[in-house]
Amino acid sequence: AQCLQCLLSLCMDLCHLPATREKGWYLSLMAPNVKGPNYAWLDPSRLYCHPQALQDCVTDLLQPFQGDPIDMVAGIDAMGFILGAATAATLQKGFLAIRKAGHLCVQTVSQPYTDYSGREKVMEVRTDAISPGLRILLVDQWVETGGTMRAAIQLVEQLGGA
Repeated sequence: AQCLQCLLSLCMDLCHLPATREKGWYLSLMAPNVKGPNYAWLDPSRLYCHPQALQDCVTDLLQPFQGDPIDMVAGIDAMGFILGAATAATLQKGFLAIRKAGHLCVQTVSQPYTDYSGREKVMEVRTDAISPGLRILLVDQWVETGGTMRAAIQLVEQLGGA
């Protein structure tokens, strides 16, 4: 009975809507950092579990791009896949995964980059998904130093996308 009560409590929390939904209301669903000062971000996974919160978050993130021509959405490995796929579904566009090297079993182009921790890494994207002139909206969960996003931009541009 206690486990059922915990489950119902969690469901109530993840399904509850505030009386008024002000812009950014869903940010309160993000879990605080409990791992210490080396981790500067909040965990948004609870926000993603709440259907209205996720929808409102994507709507707010897309606001600056209203009227922009977008042909496809690409999400950056791995947490960018969640917001990217939700964004693509909202826009009724296709979704492309930009992956860490070695995870795709098709022909790819790759791009080295330095991540937020200063480590050298390589990202890749399949070569058959982007044709010249295709306009891609790049999505990631967070951008700290810009290294990962720069690499994703370079991959899209290598294949002729914008």
